[in-house]
Formats: sequence, structure tokens, C-alpha cells
Amino acid sequence: MEPLTSTAVIGKQVAEFRDRLGWSAAALADELQKAGVQWKRPDVTKLERGLRKSVTVDQALALAAVLNVSLVHLLVPPGDGDAPYRVTAEVTEPSSRVRGWIRGLFPLRRLPLVDDVRKFWVVVPPDEFEAMQQGQCPCCGGRPPRDWRTRPRLSQEGQGNG
Repeated sequence: MEPLTSTAVIGKQVAEFRDRLGWSAAALADELQKAGVQWKRPDVTKLERGLRKSVTVDQALALAAVLNVSLVHLLVPPGDGDAPYRVTAEVTEPSSRVRGWIRGLFPLRRLPLVDDVRKFWVVVPPDEFEAMQQGQCPCCGGRPPRDWRTRPRLSQEGQGNG
């Protein structure tokens, strides 16, 4: 059995996450419209049934935001382990490897190897690269994460109220 295309995977994941929220396809389309993606119920059902050829980056980001999941979870199912994942027509890698690659943790094995690990992370700020080399979180550099539940909320005027 051939691995699914990335668009088919996104469709499968959207159906699962939408179902978890108890939303209809029409409800998801309504939420996408609020986020600026002009989809209607048939657009959602075509995606979920694998009848859509592609999803734009903007659409994928809106789907992830509206469904309140990380983009990586739309692109590569969390429970797929080492199941084959089709990155391109010519490159298939284990799903777990693709998840790490999307997160920027390491290069894919089938792409040309680089002689210096820094070349893969050339666009990563030096402090994040150093944190990764030390086994720390590249986003926070090993600092304790902020508690998202206690951050100040913005008022309607865009000003913090606390």
C-alpha cells in the first residue's frame, strides 16, 4: 500500500480532530471563514474524503489554528510511529523522522547529507542552535516555560489589563 499524499493525510487528520470537537463539516467551514479561509461544507468534506488535490499553506495554518492543534499534527499523525510517510514523490521516510524534520530537529535521511550539522540549522538563531546542541529546548533555551494560563489578556483596545 502506497503512503498517503500529504493532502490526504491532512484530510484524515482534519476529520479526526473535527470529530473530537463534535463539529459538523459545516461548523468547521464556518470557523474557517471567521479565520479568513472562504471554505464551505463541500470544501471540508472533499478534503476529508481525499478528493482535494492540494491545501495551501495558509489553509493548513488556518485549519490547525481553528482546530487548536499544532501544524505538525495535521501533517503527520502522532500515532503513526515508523509508518512510511511520503514527503515528495521521490522521498518516503518513517513518520517519526518526518515529524522531527518538520520540527527542525534533524534533516531527513534521504536528502543529501551535509558535512557540517550547522548547515542544516543555518537559519536558526545562534542561541537556539546552541541550546539544541546542549540538549535543551531550542525555543526557550532551557528556560522554564511561561505558564500560558497566567499571561495577561488583552482588552478590546489591545491593551493589557493586568
